Amino acid sequence: MIDGSLALRDIPIPDYCDVVIVPTAGVEETDPRVWAEAIFAHENTPLSSRGVRALRDEAIRLFDMVPPPQKEFVADEVVGSEALIIDDDDKLTGRICVALLPGGELLQVTTAVKYRSLRGRLAFAPRRLMHAAAVNTLARRAPTTLRRRALAGDPRAASLTGQVSRRALGRGTSAG
Repeated sequence: MIDGSLALRDIPIPDYCDVVIVPTAGVEETDPRVWAEAIFAHENTPLSSRGVRALRDEAIRLFDMVPPPQKEFVADEVVGSEALIIDDDDKLTGRICVALLPGGELLQVTTAVKYRSLRGRLAFAPRRLMHAAAVNTLARRAPTTLRRRALAGDPRAASLTGQVSRRALGRGTSAG
């Protein structure tokens, strides 16, 4: 679990670390890469956050500057039931691990950050205040994102399609 998390493999003593555990809400997806992608997908972000980002981008454009592209988090490595996302830049070393806990009913998101400089510490300071709450929100919304994708026929949620169909027919989670 936490002590064996891939997030702590590269950063055994982080400057910042949090662990968020949420229920999978009955979604039986077993691929941690699919969960990681759903958690950090644009469509999973709350509308309020998207609105704030749009306002910020427009303010930046007023000064004839180009807003930074939206960061896309993809799993760099999958080991067993864990997907590791590496998020490094010149100021920070970051690791995010999305793991299905044994039994498949709980999802664990572990974040570890190491500052590379004073600029990194300053850059992460405002995020530090709300990071765990933001990850908790995103992780709790992920089952809905996966269900929505399955109903829309999105191949990123292919393993859910049968599950959703069985439930719609009143057959539970077993093949019928």
